[in-house]
Amino acid sequence: MASGKSTVCSYLREFIPETTVLDVDSLAKEIYCENPGLVERLKACFGECILSQDGLVDYKSLGKVVFSSKDDLEKLNNIMAGEILKKIEEFLNKNKEVKCVIIDAAILFNIGINKLCDLIIWVTSDKQKRLKLLKNKTGMPESEAILRIEGQHIKYIKKSVDFTIRNNGSKTSLGKKIFELAEKIKPDIYAIKY
Repeated sequence: MASGKSTVCSYLREFIPETTVLDVDSLAKEIYCENPGLVERLKACFGECILSQDGLVDYKSLGKVVFSSKDDLEKLNNIMAGEILKKIEEFLNKNKEVKCVIIDAAILFNIGINKLCDLIIWVTSDKQKRLKLLKNKTGMPESEAILRIEGQHIKYIKKSVDFTIRNNGSKTSLGKKIFELAEKIKPDIYAIKY
């Protein structure tokens, strides 16, 4: 969370022609909106407090619940995993002609999205930088930002990661790193036959 994954995706889309990005957070929000049965399961698991007045999932309220408990976050991931993987596979099937599909996901290893990937780029950043970015981006109080960052519990399988990007500098220096990375991986991307 707030490590710069979306910025890295944006740079990769700019530097690698024929690229599209799938944001898994946005995908999860779509799933909540189109699947009333899933909303009922979430309500049964986490309580009415996660719903807005109109009966839809309130993402901030859900976040407060799941990021304060590792068990609750795992329950959410287990409930959502099958739906998310199904939607990703649908997206990949619809975009077979696209040369490079980037999946922007913090929970890549947590629910097995990594098994759909040819190449994995891990983006990391110092906690203080992430905290500052999250507060500035969302306007949430520092205590809540800390709770979210510390409560994320991201699974990491080092041997499965092809490249690690450390995002501790400026946006310009990040852009340079991503340009260099794009130049390294383009030959492999264009060599893949589908």
